[in-house]
Amino acid sequence: MTRQTLDEILSDDSDLLDVKATNHAASTEHQRVIDSLEEINRFIDRFNRKPGETDRPSVSERGLQIKLNGLRNDLSLRDILVPHDRHGLLPADAPIIPQTLNEILDDDDLLSTPQDVIFDLVHVRPPTARPDEVAERQVCKDFEIFKPLFEQCVRELSEGKRKAITFANEQEIEAGEFFILNGVMVYVADVGETHIRNGKKNARLRLIFDNGTEGNNLLRSLATELYKDPNGRRVTSTSMGPLFEDRPQEGDTQTGMIYVVKSLSTDPEIRKLDGLLHKIGFTSGKMEIRIQNAKDDPTFLMAGVHPVATYTLYNIDRVKLENLLHTFFAEVRLNLEITDRLGKKIKPREWFLVPPAAISEAVTRLKDGSIVGYRYDAASATLVLL
Repeated sequence: MTRQTLDEILSDDSDLLDVKATNHAASTEHQRVIDSLEEINRFIDRFNRKPGETDRPSVSERGLQIKLNGLRNDLSLRDILVPHDRHGLLPADAPIIPQTLNEILDDDDLLSTPQDVIFDLVHVRPPTARPDEVAERQVCKDFEIFKPLFEQCVRELSEGKRKAITFANEQEIEAGEFFILNGVMVYVADVGETHIRNGKKNARLRLIFDNGTEGNNLLRSLATELYKDPNGRRVTSTSMGPLFEDRPQEGDTQTGMIYVVKSLSTDPEIRKLDGLLHKIGFTSGKMEIRIQNAKDDPTFLMAGVHPVATYTLYNIDRVKLENLLHTFFAEVRLNLEITDRLGKKIKPREWFLVPPAAISEAVTRLKDGSIVGYRYDAASATLVLL
């Protein structure tokens, strides 16, 4: 074989030097749609049904339903998604696109829409055994008590009072906190007895989901699922800002703040009230300073506390406001006696059996003056008209 000269090599029209650039943008877009399908797959794994196949879908579930409809109808995505379609969500065969007017008129499905068949089950595998960490869910019989909490949380998210941030710390799983798991909002209604294993705490939780179901997952199991979910989120607590004004005006004087905290006490009698028991306190300084010695203060039940919400006060008589709020929730004031370090018996007066959403609504109605037409109903844990 005759060896080529340098000139012959350089004049070669072959693809020797044809280096094709990878399309990074396309690759990123492909991964995005694959992740979207996988999010829907996980929903079906959990509930054994497609998004929307219920009489009362949540807002997040309706979002998944719309996303699924878009993936099914986008023919350009079919080849990318088929290898990941483990629930048979995509059409079994690529649809034949009519090329002529006669073909269009001969189409029996001319007047049909993709929505006609979106919920038909095709090639669905039978339910497989799930790991023990995924607790079975059941219908939440008292969901009407929790529904206003979800509505309040969604409203505060839309108003910017709360944020959905990436879940990063299982120590943040506390009673009264909201999370987003696999597109479903989760409320931690109760935390059972905490025990330590391998240096990490664990406890049985009562979880309420925004689709009207509940579960009794372990804290570590919930954390594991949130870590696994690429879209797992923790919803931050509220910080409502100035009372009666959206922001302080020139000449306004800050007179303090209302703060809401929950107890971290290990006392069984107090722990069983977790998620409902809150202290509505007032301070003329910073909340962080006020609560830093809580474990030595009988007014804080001789235990640490976790901040839930704060409301800054401007030009307000703090004492009158304190009396007004405490009187409003007087029916559910905690009746408990605490012994301080010197053996003295003290009855804390600022602890109430009331959910954070009800406190937030009461403060909001203080802002617009409408609180005079309401009372707190302990049975429903909501504010009701007089």
